[in-house]
Amino acid sequence: MRDMAEDIETRRYTVWTVILMLVWTLLAVGIGFVGVGMWMANVMSFARDLDAEPTNYGAWAAFLFLSAGPFAAGAGVILGWLSFIFFRAPRTGVKLVFFFPVIWAVGVLVYLAVVTTVCQGEFTCGV
Repeated sequence: MRDMAEDIETRRYTVWTVILMLVWTLLAVGIGFVGVGMWMANVMSFARDLDAEPTNYGAWAAFLFLSAGPFAAGAGVILGWLSFIFFRAPRTGVKLVFFFPVIWAVGVLVYLAVVTTVCQGEFTCGV
């Protein structure tokens, strides 16, 4: 009788998955640097709304969302590489590295498009 441990097949690393992992890691690091660059602009844009006496939670939420880029990129890179190397799931690692920073970047672009078209450039209109 065969041992069940022999039936478990480890996933293979292909050249394509390694190249994708490196490319998406560089993209995530780039998005993280863009997020760091947005911090000072966010502080200046939201300074009046964040210091208001009745706390404006909408402004705080928008500020934190726009400032979360480096954290999203860092989380994606760390979780992706952990999955890629330690859990031996190369496809999942590639997807994680791609998912977090790109979803944040798309969310920021949508937010800025709404602010530009609907709110005439005022970051906290309607909140």
